[in-house]
Amino acid sequence: MYTVVIDEAGDVGLKDVKPDPSYGPTQYFCVCATIIDEDNRQQIEETLPALPFFHEIVHANRLGHFEKILLARTISKLPVAMFGLISNKLSLLDYLPDASKTPTHFYNKCLQYLLERVGDALGKFGIPASDVRIRLEARAQRCSSLLSFIESIQKNPLDHRSVALRNIDRFSITAVKKTDDACMPISDFGAHALFTAVRRDARAFGLSEPRYLLECRDRFLAGKDGSIVGYGIKAIHTLQDLALPADTAAFFKDLGNSQREYWKM
Repeated sequence: MYTVVIDEAGDVGLKDVKPDPSYGPTQYFCVCATIIDEDNRQQIEETLPALPFFHEIVHANRLGHFEKILLARTISKLPVAMFGLISNKLSLLDYLPDASKTPTHFYNKCLQYLLERVGDALGKFGIPASDVRIRLEARAQRCSSLLSFIESIQKNPLDHRSVALRNIDRFSITAVKKTDDACMPISDFGAHALFTAVRRDARAFGLSEPRYLLECRDRFLAGKDGSIVGYGIKAIHTLQDLALPADTAAFFKDLGNSQREYWKM
């Protein structure tokens, strides 16, 4: 059996979004999914509590800089596979006009893209949908809305990439609290690492921090050339759409998985 835990970083929705740096809703929204083979759960659940700041890791944004680096390095050695998604909400204002009215539509669309990557991997690895459960961090979004949205795409995928959603049983998707699954901190940190690599809001003094993502990059699946963006990390809709500074864009273009079999789970 396999479990997929999903968590997010950044504000949901497109209303009143301003370019970074600003103090308003975040310009970027990030989501991370972690696939866990249940045969490895005991190892994971013994490793994370050994960290001296274990009681705080449910919320990565509460950790100090060096605590985050240690957690990233710890995760980089765990037997898990990770997928990430990054959205620049300003690039979607025309594409998703209805999303500014309700955060649910935007959230569902982001989850669609992330689950497409997960479903594609499950298909390639020969893991049947019946052997997978998916656990989302419970937030204001209604899980029933997401399930209905996924069902409509599974029945009539309008894009070839959406066919991969058929490798997922939508009834395996449940909403849980962060504390309901001891592996949820992995996805919480993965989303945080993605978010800090792109955010430049006023609360971060206009600065991004790619170090945490760099430290745990080997858990993100990659293509046959080792590249992570486009495989283990989905940029909506392209890396250019993220409107990143030149140095940050170069970081993501060069971001690669250093493991020998980086395309395997």
